[in-house]
Amino acid sequence: MSAVLQITDTPYRASMSTVPDLPPKNTFSGNASPFLAPPRRACAFVFIENLPQLAQVYGPDFATSVSREIRQRLCARFLTSVKTDLACLRDDCFLLWSNDSFARDDCSEAERSTSEQLETLLANLGSEPIRAKGIAALVQLHVNWIDVRTPDRMGDAEVDLTLWTAQPFPDLYDKPTDGSGQLYRADMDIAVRLSEALRAERLALERRPVIDAYASASTLYWEARPYIPRQPDESASLTPDVFLPCLQRLGLTRAFDRLVAQQVVDALRQQPLLHLGVRLFAQSARVDHWWASLLSILQSAPELASRLTVEIPDGMAFSNLQSVRNFCARLQSFGCRIAIKDFGSGRGNLAAAQACRPDIIKLDASFLRRARESELGGECLRDMLALCGHLAAHVVVDGVEREDDLGVALDAGVQWVQGHHLRGTEELSGLGLEMNSWLRTG
Repeated sequence: MSAVLQITDTPYRASMSTVPDLPPKNTFSGNASPFLAPPRRACAFVFIENLPQLAQVYGPDFATSVSREIRQRLCARFLTSVKTDLACLRDDCFLLWSNDSFARDDCSEAERSTSEQLETLLANLGSEPIRAKGIAALVQLHVNWIDVRTPDRMGDAEVDLTLWTAQPFPDLYDKPTDGSGQLYRADMDIAVRLSEALRAERLALERRPVIDAYASASTLYWEARPYIPRQPDESASLTPDVFLPCLQRLGLTRAFDRLVAQQVVDALRQQPLLHLGVRLFAQSARVDHWWASLLSILQSAPELASRLTVEIPDGMAFSNLQSVRNFCARLQSFGCRIAIKDFGSGRGNLAAAQACRPDIIKLDASFLRRARESELGGECLRDMLALCGHLAAHVVVDGVEREDDLGVALDAGVQWVQGHHLRGTEELSGLGLEMNSWLRTG
């Protein structure tokens, strides 16, 4: 008798007690498990990472509704037969076998870390909020390929192993935001508003230049900054200062970073002389399925890649330095430049520089403020410039907010500067970006 479960009317129980103790994750993987026979059909798992948090904050009935909705989206878009192509191991874990609507890419084992098939799966299942019982929420998904037998042949041991394999490694950021759930609810409300704005194609980009302090007409690149224009009927603006921290606390930065990066690449395509920078969260700095289509574009268009700078904030701790290094190295191999943003604001400054091996370091704006205020601050700025000069080819002083700031920066010996006082910002408009295509399929 098959051990594969189906969703029932029983409310979701956020418990892992049914999963037995298993060997450490580096002992073997789904592709090398002694439980698994050679694969006959390609199979992917879909794991709902934040289902326990949704159950805790909104109740088990809503969590069950979330699981049902994910199943319905899978049935509607990615399978031919529910009986032969889909299995539910638990409310938070599904298996999807290859069929006429979904098949694994014909790629080598080395290329399997990024799959446009799985990127499409992520974008289709997670871009739209799930609504039930007067509640709206976004899901955080983890997907990958896995070698398992068909549903009618899976036993209890294989089910347990698959559940264990599908669960992602713990992340520094993917934690409940507080015990009461009030902050989680507030963050999720803002994330849902942002999702609705994105689907309505309201995301806009403004650009701010990084210029030569000695020749203001010379620009290193323009930093692209996303924002949502305020609507006449809105009581409060949905600014990056509001929604970016919410996405980070919820662990939902990946989809947003992907969309912004793809819009920046579209802008580079349409303006061949433009050099742009895009800021990513530390959570997004890893080579995986979220980046499959973008990495393919950059690899096939080195001229375009050479005009893209990827900024990674230093103020955010990296949970996996090796993953960050692999991500940065892949982008640099295509011709992209890597910049560490807000350098000096976090605790892992040198670790971040060693992991990213950046082409550009942007000092945190606090260094310029302190240099403006005291002689000791000026010495600190000069020392940081000297240190950064050994770590990257270009060093940028950020935070030029008034006229005398530029003089302070010049006295310290900096070449590249950025700030509101310097040529202001410009909107990236008229690009004809097809946002909904990115939201749906990547």
